[in-house]
Amino acid sequence: MNRNRLMLVIAVVAAVVVAASGFFLGVQPQLDRAAAARSDAAGIRTANDATRAEIARLQEEANSLPSRRAELARLAASVPSTPDTATFLKQVDATAAAAGVQVSTVTVDDPRAYTPPATSTTTTDGDTAPTDTATAAPSDGSTPAADATAPAAPEITTNSAITAANFSVIPVSVTVNGTFDQALAFVKGLQSSPRLFLIDSISSAASGDTGAAADTLSWSFSGSVYVLAEDDAGTASTTAPTAAATSAPEG
Repeated sequence: MNRNRLMLVIAVVAAVVVAASGFFLGVQPQLDRAAAARSDAAGIRTANDATRAEIARLQEEANSLPSRRAELARLAASVPSTPDTATFLKQVDATAAAAGVQVSTVTVDDPRAYTPPATSTTTTDGDTAPTDTATAAPSDGSTPAADATAPAAPEITTNSAITAANFSVIPVSVTVNGTFDQALAFVKGLQSSPRLFLIDSISSAASGDTGAAADTLSWSFSGSVYVLAEDDAGTASTTAPTAAATSAPEG
């Protein structure tokens, strides 16, 4: 191999080395940075999509805020943070006037601390209370009819946030004079009034008013209204009860 050919080979090899060095030292890092930038851009687009979705969700929540505030106000009026018996008595009078009944008496007892319902029934010695499963034997030898299925007891629901310290029950008894339809309208009006009044007992008797119509009866409704103290009020609803109130009939 002569000198010229050797120099040509050396020049070609040097050019290849320079080109390879330029690629690995200059071009490849740029390609790596470009790939990393594309990956970062994809991650940013994903994060932006998630942010836009969260903004849309928050906007939807903000749009529903007025209705939620209205629902909160309705619930607060249904179970207020104070006994507020004066407002309740006005509610009873207004409902009675709309239904056409005459209020005889309204008795509001002192608030009582809430007692959570028992979840099971047991005897004092730890054995479960027996249930009545006796079936009468047929007198004529025929096959007894199938036992009627007893209705299932309602499921007991409790909330650990509702305790005797912040929740109290106020027994209420209302007596009115009126016809059956008027008494029914009165009950419906009470059930749809802002203050929750849970009726658990209804009784009727002949009206003591000698001048009343024959179909006019005296109706007694017993139940409870409720008080849920604010967080900063502590046990105000149970430690500072109001005196029992009795509303006399108007006129």
